[in-house]
Parts: sequence; structure tokens; C-alpha cells
Amino acid sequence: MKLDKHSSIPLYAQLRELIVERISSGAYARGAQIPSEMEFCRELDLSRPTVRQAIAELVSDGVLEIHKGKGTYVAEEVERLEIPHFTALSFSFLNMNNVDNIGLKPIKLIEPDAEIDRLFKIAEKQTHPGYWLAEWPVNAGEQILGHCYSYIPVQLFPELGQSLAAGKRMVDIKSNKYAYLPQKGSLSLTCRPAKNREAEALDIPRRSFIIAMEGPLFARNGYICEVLRIILRPDLIKVEIN
Repeated sequence: MKLDKHSSIPLYAQLRELIVERISSGAYARGAQIPSEMEFCRELDLSRPTVRQAIAELVSDGVLEIHKGKGTYVAEEVERLEIPHFTALSFSFLNMNNVDNIGLKPIKLIEPDAEIDRLFKIAEKQTHPGYWLAEWPVNAGEQILGHCYSYIPVQLFPELGQSLAAGKRMVDIKSNKYAYLPQKGSLSLTCRPAKNREAEALDIPRRSFIIAMEGPLFARNGYICEVLRIILRPDLIKVEIN
């Protein structure tokens, strides 16, 4: 690619594309240092502000990184945690047999809530005892990759919170409850800016983009037995959806 000074496309945008092209071709390897601003100016007969703007935009996009006192480098490819064969049941809390090592927060009792009721398809103003909320992180070592929220009707599992607090095993809690365990589900997936609470949970800047999944899980009798809300960091997660 050559720069065209007579083009309607600004020179900084052309340089930006040239640098991306050189990265894609391997001319600038991942983790390697690229030429300095002055070297680009001499090579391509450009002004320093033009070069600086192109590099600044690529740094903002995460394509380049500035190492203070050293120079500008091509960003390393982030190693992502792969979640193979992902389905609506992959993060189901009720389908877990052991929750000892998932970083589970204390189970909370949630009062009836219009937004959660909607997901459970509960009619407006219909009385019910509320939900259990189970929360746990998706981690790789010390790195937070995502966060899961599971809502479970109290009327289906009335002793869930007390049983978990007492150290009872999930296998025992689910004994004789197999008709109420998830068999299938339907999750919607969106990519959107994180809400403040979500950004805090994922330890990311506010308004960073996340993958958000939400939807019901159904028992064999057709009842909604669990609703999942999952937030994931797209820069650290690779999901293979079935």
C-alpha cells in the first residue's frame, strides 16, 4: 500500500491502514517495536502531527502499545480462555454437583421484582416468595473473566440458601428434585457497554464493552426453574456456541 497525497482520505488515516497492513502481513510482528515517528516522517515524507495522530488512534484501539522510554510496539495477541461447546446450560447453577471451588458468594434472598418476574414469565402482581440469587466469578488464576448470576425460585427450592450456608452438598440438595432441574434453555446474547456495577464486578473501566447473556432455563415439566445472567469480557474470552 502506498500513500496518496492527492486522495480525499486523510494522510493519517492512510498511514493507519498502512501500519495495520504491515502488521497483518507480518512485517511488524506481534510484540515487536515499530519505527519511530521520525522514521515514518522520513520514510513517507509526512509531518510529525500526521504520524502522531495515526499512532495515537491505533494505541486507542489496542493495536499498538506505547512502552514509556522505549517506543511503540505492536500489541501482543491476548490469550483468551476458550469455553468450548457453550450452551444455555453451561453456567447453570442447579446443574452443578460441586460449588466448593467456584468462588460462590453467600446466597441472597431476593424479594419479588418486576424485571426478574418478567424473565420467569410471572404475571404482574402475582404473589410468590421471591428468588435465591447465586453469584460467582469466572476466573483464570487471578484474572476475572466474567461473572454469573443465577436466580432460582424459592417455591421450587425453599431451603436452598439455608442448605448451602450449612455446607450441604449440591447432590443432596437436589435429591428428589430432578424434575425441577434444567433440561434446556434460551439465552439472548448482546454486546454492550458495561453498567457501573458490571464494570466493578469485572474490574474494567466503566462503559467498556462486554458480552451479556440472559434468559430462562426450563425443567422437564416445562417450568422455568432458573434464570441466568452472564457477563463476560470479550477481550479475554472465546466462546464456541453450539
